[in-house]
Amino acid sequence: MRLDNDNLAEDEMNVEESNDNLVVKDVKIMNKMGLHARPAMQLAELANKFKSDIIIRKDSQAVNAKSIMEVLLLAATQGTNLQIEARGVDAQEAVNALSELIEEDKFGEE
Repeated sequence: MRLDNDNLAEDEMNVEESNDNLVVKDVKIMNKMGLHARPAMQLAELANKFKSDIIIRKDSQAVNAKSIMEVLLLAATQGTNLQIEARGVDAQEAVNALSELIEEDKFGEE
């Protein structure tokens, strides 16, 4: 299920009331093959290890990072800029781990 801006706005209001952490980081897809099935699976599996809600944005698209199918919908090729947004108790750790997987580890493909 893709998230639209209206739903995200409602979610943001709920988060403010609960005082959860919000961490946002811009990353770039570095691996040659982009965000195909295996990297999407790695990203979703890693995201699911965290309690925080994690959204990945590409331009006006926003998807749940914990869903392999939604991550694949981004169709992110090498050089694509993404934004990782995490809300929750372990938001900083989640953003750090996901950005490392994407930019430093390059999904183990380099």
